[in-house]
Amino acid sequence: MQMHVYRSRFLRRAEIWFDNEPDQTQRVDWILYHQRSQPVAGAKSKPFYSFLIDLSRSAEELLARMSPDTGQKIRQAAARDKIRCECCDVNDPAMLDRFERMHNRFAAKRGLPPLDRAKFTDLAAVGLLDLTAAKDPQGGLMVFHANYRDQHRASGLWSVSLHRDLPTSAARNAVGRANRYLVWSDMLRYREQGLKFFDFGGWYPGNTDEALLKLNEFKRGFGGQVVREYESEQIITLRGWGVLAMAGLLNVAKGLARKGRFEPRKGM
Repeated sequence: MQMHVYRSRFLRRAEIWFDNEPDQTQRVDWILYHQRSQPVAGAKSKPFYSFLIDLSRSAEELLARMSPDTGQKIRQAAARDKIRCECCDVNDPAMLDRFERMHNRFAAKRGLPPLDRAKFTDLAAVGLLDLTAAKDPQGGLMVFHANYRDQHRASGLWSVSLHRDLPTSAARNAVGRANRYLVWSDMLRYREQGLKFFDFGGWYPGNTDEALLKLNEFKRGFGGQVVREYESEQIITLRGWGVLAMAGLLNVAKGLARKGRFEPRKGM
């Protein structure tokens, strides 16, 4: 049983991944279920697609299922680029500082929010966070991976690098190879530790966003399969219903205020 419990401003919340069940001994107001095989009865649910790798296969089988391009880049990263893949100490504040700095620079360039450091630290403290890094032969940091993991499965949370800041295509391509090699290193380690599955933490089901389609191709190169799972939100207590209803009303009010402030009157 894996249930991560934390307190927001007004509510005691829990997050549960995969098909783990709630801990009935802990009182919470609100539960978020991530990547569940079926919708939670009585909860608000929506589909979530991801790309799943079956780690019960041998290492040779896993390699054989990869695209030729992905396999070649992994071999080049290991043999030619001399990339080193390392597990990081998630309880070392200095290491988390390094990850946070790279994450926030990466996120800012894509219009994404900064790292929720408190939640990140909570996951690390309860043993549900796995952080790995790919480094060049001189020890320079190239890529970070942060994965959620339990005893059966790992799922990608963040993969960050600053490859877009690099001045040459050769340097950017080297980061791309290091990224693939780090995925492969993570997969092998999870397999050796007895985990059954690794997934990339998402898959774009559309056909219009070119950046996300390129990300799909990166994932497809590892030879897994697209799976449809579910994200569910279950409000448990009256307090939870009240706080969330008030938050909804405030969001509506803010939206109306913005509309009144910026939208021109008819006829102007």
